[in-house]
Amino acid sequence: MRVLHITDTHLFSNESSVQAKVHYEGFINSISYFNENRRIFNVDHIIVTGDISHDGGTLSYKLFFKNMDKLSLPHAVLPGNHDDIGNLDVAIKVAKNAVTVEQLSSASWALFGLNSVVPGEDYGVIRKETLYKLREGLKGTACENIAIFLHHHLIPVGTPLVDVCKLVNADDLLNICHNGRVRFIGTGHVHTLFQRKINNILISVSPALCSQ
Repeated sequence: MRVLHITDTHLFSNESSVQAKVHYEGFINSISYFNENRRIFNVDHIIVTGDISHDGGTLSYKLFFKNMDKLSLPHAVLPGNHDDIGNLDVAIKVAKNAVTVEQLSSASWALFGLNSVVPGEDYGVIRKETLYKLREGLKGTACENIAIFLHHHLIPVGTPLVDVCKLVNADDLLNICHNGRVRFIGTGHVHTLFQRKINNILISVSPALCSQ
């Protein structure tokens, strides 16, 4: 199984500003590049870890899913701190190829998606109920390989502006993961590439598709 992990498209509902046009063009160019090189990528699924929209407006989500549908691949979308979760949920329900992260699991890999958004805040927190469900889910899977996806990064990446708004209860998540068979944790939020291995877990931050 091959998964393309993308994040932080930051699309706008108002397309008139320069920044909105730059972000949209970057997203469209990425979609086109992927389509032109599908055989090289050889991807089965796509996972998007949040900040699909910059302003949370309904039009930004329509633009996103309209173009994602051109890929004709199952894609799972998680919310970020810039997203309006209500508007995003509505858009997901009518998107052709949108699925949950868990539905992308295979016989060899169990995948889990977590909501780390705190409404109105840039930092992230995973609620206790979500951590409990994750712990039970990890116990219930027979897969030897487990991957987890969420928006907020777990460990400092060396950029003060974003490190002050990382996942607040990252230690709680990592303790659960170390007790399981988690091999990979993928996040966004930072807007730059970062990877570090902690014991047997690869912590991987995908760079943003939007302009920096």
